[in-house]
Amino acid sequence: MFENNKNLKPRKKSYYPFSKNYPGRRTGTAYAIGESRTRRKKERGNTVAYAIFLAVAFVVVFLSASVIFMLSGRPLSHGTTNVSAEDGQWKAVYITADELAGGIAFDLFQNTLAESDASAVMLDFKNADGMLCTAAEGGTSAEIGATAHTVSGAAETVQRLKASGYKIIARIYCFQDPVAAAMLPNAAVTEADGVTVWLDESARNGGEPWLNPYAQIAQGYLLQVIREAVDFGADNILLCSVSFPTGRYTDRAFFPGEAESLYSRNAVLQDFIEQAELVAGDVPLTVSMPLPAALYGDSARFGGGIFDSAAAFAAVDYDRTALSQGATLGTITYTADLPSEQLISGTAAQISEKLSENYRTKSVIPLIYSKEDIVFLENAGIQNYIWIPEKDA
Repeated sequence: MFENNKNLKPRKKSYYPFSKNYPGRRTGTAYAIGESRTRRKKERGNTVAYAIFLAVAFVVVFLSASVIFMLSGRPLSHGTTNVSAEDGQWKAVYITADELAGGIAFDLFQNTLAESDASAVMLDFKNADGMLCTAAEGGTSAEIGATAHTVSGAAETVQRLKASGYKIIARIYCFQDPVAAAMLPNAAVTEADGVTVWLDESARNGGEPWLNPYAQIAQGYLLQVIREAVDFGADNILLCSVSFPTGRYTDRAFFPGEAESLYSRNAVLQDFIEQAELVAGDVPLTVSMPLPAALYGDSARFGGGIFDSAAAFAAVDYDRTALSQGATLGTITYTADLPSEQLISGTAAQISEKLSENYRTKSVIPLIYSKEDIVFLENAGIQNYIWIPEKDA
């Protein structure tokens, strides 16, 4: 019986030479039946599972990146002050019109500049009298007599400063502009009749007219001046008096166009800042405001607050006259005779909190009037400043 079985071949599973299992695995003396089909199903299942894993991983990474990108848009606050990539880049000293003209006055200014840690110089491209610091060829400023006649050499001085590595901050007084208000038709704040030009004080006491923020011709002129400042070589445009007028007779001030406008007073100022930001292009924009208004707004000047605007920087003005009657900021009442160190250290945390509440303003550039205040700012964690050694009238 056993001899007959010697000629029998062991049973094998069916296979082809190109089969994945060729010659196959053996179970005892026979190949596993259906092994190639089982493996194919298993591999197909593994492929599907891997594809699902990749899809889930992609979704998780995409969502994580989106959240990180959104959070990066907010300013980060560490300790008592806001941390910004712009901190320390704008340490400026103010140069007067006489110093800007060159000569001995500029030589003396250079000594002050060399003794400071400044990296920038602020000049009045258009001052509170409505006059530009340089002569312009053509344009509205030349037509209304707003270009400089006595200040020559300003452009040369700016080029010397820039060649020495200093940045230029060009301050522009906006709606406080008696020249443009007097010379441009339909641009000024008026009395209730809509015709008589309004003055912020009696004519006998030197009252001046203001530009009307609702007047398109007024805004157009200011935007043109901003373009001229950029062409002049400004590295930063500081807008001052982006506000409605203040003064003894504000209750009599009338703003033609306000009744017909869809914009509130605050909105019309914010819109102007947005237009100015577009005109300035790559040159950063800074908007100035008194310290109390920076923290709590000012309904008379701004119809609210302009700390958070399209401007990259808020120039918080530490001028003591804004505190002459006392100002309660939070739980502390600040007065004009309060020591600078206490004033600055007490408000730094509040300014930092304001920065953390908005998305557009990068940092602050305080306006200070004493060199000692630089140390107090740095101790409070604020690196930017504009030092005005002698406050102009």
